[in-house]
Amino acid sequence: MPDGHTLLSNADGTIRADGPDVLVCECRGDGIDLAVRRVATFALVVSLIIAGLVTARAAPFPIVFIAVAWSACAIAALLLVRRRRRLHGVFRLDFERAELTHEGIGFRRTFPIQMIAGVSTPPAQDAEADDPGLSPRWLLLHLSNGERLRLAKAPPYALGPALAFLRRAGIEP
Repeated sequence: MPDGHTLLSNADGTIRADGPDVLVCECRGDGIDLAVRRVATFALVVSLIIAGLVTARAAPFPIVFIAVAWSACAIAALLLVRRRRRLHGVFRLDFERAELTHEGIGFRRTFPIQMIAGVSTPPAQDAEADDPGLSPRWLLLHLSNGERLRLAKAPPYALGPALAFLRRAGIEP
């Protein structure tokens, strides 16, 4: 396989074969991360302003409960997005060096390739298609420690070349 051969390219990410022994997958995830961070930042800033107004006695005390609720929701949303961020990123499966590298926003992890327990293609929960055969599916990599990593999201026919590459490398569904 030539260097940089693209196996999949869509709005949700790309899969590229860099030679016969390296698979590079970029799965950006759902673009909710930036939106949640901006809305949460807004909610936290407004909560601080409300708390300052209540402290200065420029606003009635019961309004502080709104600020507390906004803060709690903002923190919960940020924690949820942070947890989901660990599923996505850039994955480099190097079968020659026997390592899996996962790079995401603010982290980089490396696993031995032997930790890969298998691969699956479950349907994406947010999928809406008229034909069930064309509805998007996740290409999930299962690790022996129980983690699941999302390599790509595409219709089943588009995931075929990547699944064939993984089968040739010895990773079975």
